[in-house]
Amino acid sequence: MKQLPPDTPEQSLITQYKGPRLVVKAYAGTGKTTTLVKYAHNNLDSRILYLAYNRAIRDEAREKFPANVDCKTSHQLAYATIGRGYQHKLSGNLRLTDIAQAVNTKNWTFAKDILDTLNAFMCSADMRILYTHFARADTGKVLTSKQERYQIQVVEGAELIWKRMTNVQDPFPTVHDCYLKQYQLGMPNLSRRYTTILFDEAQDANPVTSSIVLQQNCKVILVGDRHQQIYRFRGANNALDSKELMNADQLYLTHSFRFGPNVSLVANALLELKGETRPVVGRGPADQVLMFLPGDVGHRAILHRTVMGVIETALSATESGAQVFWVGGIDAYQINELQDLYWFSMAEPDRVKNKKLLDEYEDYFEYQEVAKATKDPEMMRAVKIINSYDEIPERLTTLRRNTVKEEFGADITVSTAHRCKGLEWDFVQLYEGSDAQWNENSR
Repeated sequence: MKQLPPDTPEQSLITQYKGPRLVVKAYAGTGKTTTLVKYAHNNLDSRILYLAYNRAIRDEAREKFPANVDCKTSHQLAYATIGRGYQHKLSGNLRLTDIAQAVNTKNWTFAKDILDTLNAFMCSADMRILYTHFARADTGKVLTSKQERYQIQVVEGAELIWKRMTNVQDPFPTVHDCYLKQYQLGMPNLSRRYTTILFDEAQDANPVTSSIVLQQNCKVILVGDRHQQIYRFRGANNALDSKELMNADQLYLTHSFRFGPNVSLVANALLELKGETRPVVGRGPADQVLMFLPGDVGHRAILHRTVMGVIETALSATESGAQVFWVGGIDAYQINELQDLYWFSMAEPDRVKNKKLLDEYEDYFEYQEVAKATKDPEMMRAVKIINSYDEIPERLTTLRRNTVKEEFGADITVSTAHRCKGLEWDFVQLYEGSDAQWNENSR
């Protein structure tokens, strides 16, 4: 095992904790994972579940934790008991066309409202679909009779889709969040198997996962930072502030080894604006905060809030011959889908590789209609790129040719802020350009 550094005074309070429930509020770069690993080593006689937000975090954790710790995602827990039965009809996401056909409508706004309502329910801790799950509901507003009828129709549509999704015999597709929701509704007792649950990145947990954890009778330690919450658009609701934790003990990790005093000075100014009273202490190497990076910087990471921004930066960089590394790989940024949509817009269906696109939409005009009616950020982003650039196939060919698989060979690294969470570079540029107009898609 790799030798772990000695505890800081803050870390020691956590690694030696013996109580039933603990909330650890940990700033960026304060060694929270290392602290949890040390806690596990101090409790080798305990059976511990480390609950990770995603597979990447889980895989990294498996390399660090001792053998008494199971590292899993919430979906992995649910798949073992429920999700496996839906393997034959699992899909990455529900298509609007599937929903529209199921409820016999061509009203894309209605279909999108059903989808959004269903997604809100699956992310919630609620036991059934409620009117409050209707995404456009304003609970403080008195509805007209027409609005009430529409809301009822949306909820009834969501109930119909839910019934079909959860029916193993029904060919209607289901999604991973469906079996996770079913797992939560079944009120699983993890205390039978584990003595302790370590719940990491708890600020980005959605209520359905928080409900699974907080209903357990075993020891629970939650770790996170409300200032790093980046998945609210996916239904995340900071579990650190859950009412079930009102009587939990609270400890802090405030000494960051990721940056030095200058970055921490700026960070504390922002934290103070947010009402934070505990400053972050920069204990990393000497650093600088610049308004602009000098032109002779050899390699830099350029971060965007949106995938749209990442693609545009990469297109611009590769035109000048720059080598680009994509965090998560270029395929994670839907480049192939973009090329398919281009051929679809040019009325050349034989060149479209993803035939689902041809099944779902009659033509590109209908695709644009659906994007406009539903305000779907993925579709709107794709339409904007197709309508803004000429020679898309040639540009994408250049993009792929100038993409490198190893970062050390890149001139620039591109990523969304969400995808690069926890990564570090010597020079980082936060892009402010066209992202601003896409604030509804802060991905």
